[in-house]
Amino acid sequence: METVRLMLGGDVMLGRNVARRIARMGPAYPLGRISEIMNSADLVLVNLECAITASSARWSGAAKAFYFGAPLQAIDALLDAGVDVVSLANNHVLDFGYKGFDDTLISLEGAGIGYAGAGRNIDEASKPACFERKGISFGMTAYCDHQQDFSAGPASPGINYFDLDQENGFISRIRQDIEKMKGIDWPILSLHWGPNRVRHPSDHFRKLARQAIEMGYGMIFGHSAHVFHGVEIYRGKPIFYACGDLVDDYYVDPELRNDHQLLFEVELSKSRFEKIRLHPVLIEDCRTVPAVGESREFIIGSIEKLCREMGTGLRREQGLVEIVPKGVNTP
Repeated sequence: METVRLMLGGDVMLGRNVARRIARMGPAYPLGRISEIMNSADLVLVNLECAITASSARWSGAAKAFYFGAPLQAIDALLDAGVDVVSLANNHVLDFGYKGFDDTLISLEGAGIGYAGAGRNIDEASKPACFERKGISFGMTAYCDHQQDFSAGPASPGINYFDLDQENGFISRIRQDIEKMKGIDWPILSLHWGPNRVRHPSDHFRKLARQAIEMGYGMIFGHSAHVFHGVEIYRGKPIFYACGDLVDDYYVDPELRNDHQLLFEVELSKSRFEKIRLHPVLIEDCRTVPAVGESREFIIGSIEKLCREMGTGLRREQGLVEIVPKGVNTP
C-alpha cells in the first residue's frame, strides 16, 4: 500500500532577530539543523508568520505590538528545509503593508511554494491549495480568526478571515470550501486561531474541529498558540489543535518552555491515516535543532500527557515516538 509522509510544522517567523541571523549567517541558519528531517518527508506544510519583503513601510492600520518582516533571501530558508506549502492566513503576513504582502506572494510563487489563506482578493484568499504525491491528492483551505483589518475583499488583498462568534457562518463557509475539494483524498483545514500561550483548546474549538471532520475534512492543522496541544483522533482522523512554533525569537516562558517544540510527521494512505511520528525540536538562538537529553524527554512527556487527556496514546519503540490509531473515536 502506497503511503505519503506529510510533515506539519507550526509557526515559522523569520523576522526580527531571526532576520539578523539570516543576514549574518545565511538563509540556512534558522532551519538547517532540522532540514534533513523535514526533507525526508514527501510533503511539508507550515504556517508562515511573517512577510518576506525588502519593504520597511509598516501596515497603515492601527498600531501593533509586533511587526514581522523577513528579508527576501529568507525564501531560501523555506526551500532548503523542503517546505512545499504554507498557510498565510495569520495576523502578520500583512505587517509590511500591501507591498510587503505582494513581495511575499511573488517570492513564494517564484520558488514554487504553494500557499492558501491569503491572496490578492477574497476569491484567491479562499481558494484551496491543491497538490499530489504518489497518486494521493491533498487540498488545504486556511483561515485566521484575528486581525480583521487584514481581511481580503472583492478587489483588495488580504487574509481569509473568520469570526469565531459567528459559528453558523463559519460552518457554512468551510462546507462550501470542502465542496471545492470534491475528489481530493485528503482535504485539510488550516486554522490560525485562539489565544497565545495556552496548552489546551477550548471546548468551542473542539466542537468546531469535530464538526469539520464530520462534514468530510481529513485533518485539522491548527496553529497560533505558540505551544503544541494534544492530538485528538476523531472518527479516525487527526486533529492538530495547535502545532506550536517551528522557529522564532520569542521570549521563553520558564513554565511553558515554549522553546521546546515538535514536528509532526503524518503517514497517510489514500484512504486512511496510519500513524503520526513525533520529532522533538528545540529553538535556540533563532534556530531550530533536534532536541536531545532532558529537553527531548520534557517534550515527549508533555505531549504524552496532553494526548492522554484527549484519549490518544503514544507508543515508544526503538527510539521513535508515535501515535497509532486504535480505532474510531466518537462522541
